Amino acid sequence: MVKTYKKSRFKEISSKIFEPIALGLLALLFIIPSITVINLEPITKNLKQFTDVLGVTTSSEIIVDLVGGTHEILSSEKVYREDDGNYTYQAVLTKRESDFYSKPILEIQNRTDEEKSITFMGTTINPTQSDIGLIINDQSYRLQKANGESEDVEILLRPQSKYIVYLTVESLIGVQFSEDFEMEIIIQQ
Repeated sequence: MVKTYKKSRFKEISSKIFEPIALGLLALLFIIPSITVINLEPITKNLKQFTDVLGVTTSSEIIVDLVGGTHEILSSEKVYREDDGNYTYQAVLTKRESDFYSKPILEIQNRTDEEKSITFMGTTINPTQSDIGLIINDQSYRLQKANGESEDVEILLRPQSKYIVYLTVESLIGVQFSEDFEMEIIIQQ
């Protein structure tokens, strides 16, 4: 009888100790992979950091940097430099009410001693009856009409100058879903 009492007492004490530990380990089994998946988003840094290698700066070229910041309808902004020297800007336009929205997205620097021509080509996959455009030096340009037709925008950059590019979205009706926006920035050589 004493042996069965000791066995049951041992089971009772061990269940009080090992059960919370087992539950904690089981919770970690699900939490750690979830945190890992959340952290898989690629790290994007300013391209300026990658152009300054070993103290050598590339002072005679066009530099396109992401302005960043938060906005109620723009998220997941990224800018990439392609192998051919051109850039690609990507963002997600979230659902929105019918209104006019504007946000600074890019800073473009012409570090050369000559005028450079840049062409912007941007579009969304689905037409949402939204006009999408750019504002550069207080001048408005249209990239995509409300019916989904896209237009190319070409501007001249003065030598040794800096420009802030704003993305504008004017929705005539409320849009109830997110859409991907991509813009190619082609630098004429």
